[in-house]
Amino acid sequence: MKKHTSNVVIGAILIIVGLGLILKRMGFMAFGWDEIYPVVLILLGGMSVFSVLKGDKSASFWGTFLLLCGLTTFLRNYGLVDSLWDLELWTIVVLAFGISFFVLYFFKSQDWGVLVPGAIVTFFGLIFLLDDLDVSWMTIENIRNYWPIILIIIGIGVVVSALSKKNT
Repeated sequence: MKKHTSNVVIGAILIIVGLGLILKRMGFMAFGWDEIYPVVLILLGGMSVFSVLKGDKSASFWGTFLLLCGLTTFLRNYGLVDSLWDLELWTIVVLAFGISFFVLYFFKSQDWGVLVPGAIVTFFGLIFLLDDLDVSWMTIENIRNYWPIILIIIGIGVVVSALSKKNT
């Protein structure tokens, strides 16, 4: 049953992409890679969300990642939110990756280990976001001075994890 559903979705993706490319070649619409990949990401993310709803909690990471990347690039590439053009694709990917760790922890709360990479990747994603938005305090000098905060956060996570294992 699971293989049947994934084959249907993959087939639907191929049909949509093929129709879009045919319509572009016939001159009916402008349809290219920038219009294709956000839709594919959203569809693949939707498949992962359905897997989560069926009980596969580990699919929440990739479902979140694909949906966030797909939705932000869809809104940007289709011109629905113009301010997203200020963001580099790299920024969107890093932020989506970091947030996905937190969503995975939400569904699998016994796995504390995902919080550390989630915090680190989200921190760097926020730095990239602030840089893309030209926030003036965001300088290499400030990053060089305050990067040890990451070590402090990791240390707190290790101590909390060790104490929670000791109490159980």
